[in-house]
Amino acid sequence: MLYLLLIFFPITMALSTFVLRKNSGQVIFVGLGTVITLMLVATQIPLDDPTRFLGITMMLSSLNRMFMLLFLAISGFAFVAAWHLPHGENFIPAVLLLLSEVCAVLLLQNTFLTTLLLGLTGLSAVLAIVDLPVDTGSLVGTRTIAAALKYMVLMVLAAILMYIAFVLTDIFRPGELPGRISLVRFILALLAVSFALRMALIPFHAWLVDLMEHASLLVVVIVVTLLNTSSMLVLLLVFQSFPTLLVENEGPLMVLRMGALFSAVLGAGMALGGDSLRRSMAYLILYDGGMVFYGLASVSSLGLAGAVFGALNQTLAVVLLLVSLALLERPDGRPPGVVRRDLLRRWPVAGAGFLAGGLALIGMPPLGGAMSRLLIYQAAAEQSWVELLVLLGATLLAGLALARMAQERLLGPGEDEAAPEPLMLGETELDRPAPRRLAPEPTSAAALTITLVLICLAIGLYPGPLLANIDGVIRELAFIRAL
Repeated sequence: MLYLLLIFFPITMALSTFVLRKNSGQVIFVGLGTVITLMLVATQIPLDDPTRFLGITMMLSSLNRMFMLLFLAISGFAFVAAWHLPHGENFIPAVLLLLSEVCAVLLLQNTFLTTLLLGLTGLSAVLAIVDLPVDTGSLVGTRTIAAALKYMVLMVLAAILMYIAFVLTDIFRPGELPGRISLVRFILALLAVSFALRMALIPFHAWLVDLMEHASLLVVVIVVTLLNTSSMLVLLLVFQSFPTLLVENEGPLMVLRMGALFSAVLGAGMALGGDSLRRSMAYLILYDGGMVFYGLASVSSLGLAGAVFGALNQTLAVVLLLVSLALLERPDGRPPGVVRRDLLRRWPVAGAGFLAGGLALIGMPPLGGAMSRLLIYQAAAEQSWVELLVLLGATLLAGLALARMAQERLLGPGEDEAAPEPLMLGETELDRPAPRRLAPEPTSAAALTITLVLICLAIGLYPGPLLANIDGVIRELAFIRAL
């Protein structure tokens, strides 16, 4: 069965690449071949055609297939970037294992098994976080291990809360004990906290900031794009499976919207005061996550379409941002600890990719995030003009944060163009140290960055086909029709 092939083939290839992990180039080629094969298999599976295997229902919807293909493409981009960017020796096997689990999450229609798989993805991600760096003799730092442990504990906690919520949902019957007790608000609270932990919404965001500061950026790419976005898709599955949780529950939904607004505003504000590029980028991702979660919490066709479009944009923008940031962090011959302020001049492709990714993340036209922001703003206007103004204020703060980063680290004067000092008395040219030779940007990574920029531009300039597909899927959801 094609369903089983999507789940078990990457596991088999993960074991093969683990055996070959010392040969980095060969492992990358095997990983790329595996991803391409999985993309071909995913395109052959009929849509909305439920299949039962050992009593378990599996089905691939058009929305899940779109994101499955996106996840596979992102993994392929990460493998290409691994040619020149720092990563662990088990990075490819760990990503293939995560792809297997994410594909299972998107295929299974059982909430209990989905909860188990989501918890398992968190444990598998820890293997990539604490992986030994390739081609170096250094060990994993204590802060990296601490960040991995924090992430693991919070993901296990999220899985437990999610499981409790699904158990209560299974036994909940609307109309029982009217006026005395209602489990709906408690169930929604459990689900909100569990998914906020997985999606790193404020105040459950500490694990993302720690990973950004201490883990490999390629690992952060996989965690944010695959695991966080798949969690959003699972939340849509929960709403679809239990629409009674949303009917006539305006109060709890308003609390969820307020929490999303708080996360967006505070994330953008902390990005404005960030003291490093990594930390500031982590807060910008928190801001974008708050915007996406607001679209989900609005429970309207406009808001959900904006959230899905925003999740797709976030996936591409985060890859572009972090790959560009990893290129900007490459050594250039300067002593350790020296901060450069002319990164755009030194690494023009990476600097341009960093700016483009940041603009896409905050929803600036003509990049891909503009359409998602427009839809979310429209959904907010339907709720309250106050909520719309808060979202606009958060976006303004995020834009100021990106402008501050660009001014302080990217757009400074060239630091390698200083005029040579005149020779001292008795000094010759041979007495001076040889000039530093600056290596160019890696060809494969630069080509990947340009490709991602073009994709973001194409989505921003021609959002119609994607938006039509997303809008059609959203309108067919049961809870949208019920509301």
